[in-house]
Amino acid sequence: MGLFSASRSADTRSFEKLLVEGESIQAVYKLRIDQICFTNKRIIFFDNKLFSRKKARVFVPYKSIESYAIEEAGLFDLDAELMLMTKSRTYQLEFSKNTDMIEIQAILANHLI
Repeated sequence: MGLFSASRSADTRSFEKLLVEGESIQAVYKLRIDQICFTNKRIIFFDNKLFSRKKARVFVPYKSIESYAIEEAGLFDLDAELMLMTKSRTYQLEFSKNTDMIEIQAILANHLI
């Protein structure tokens, strides 16, 4: 399970070459080590191991997401968190306190509900 920290980003170049026909980028967020991209078909991010050279590119189609949870930043916990649950794995994505989690929830709800 990878842990990340993020805020909104306008840099979409690293994701454009990964798109399939008919796919478009909706939003990109800057992660502590890399980025996460929400498209009209799936979520793309890099699962970096903190003390490893390995970098896994992860593609999660919206149809494979069974549920998700959002934990807002609190008084002592400065991070907001998104958990994506699929049949095979749970991805835990940590966002910085100033990330608009309502915007992320709206993107997910638009594709999953």
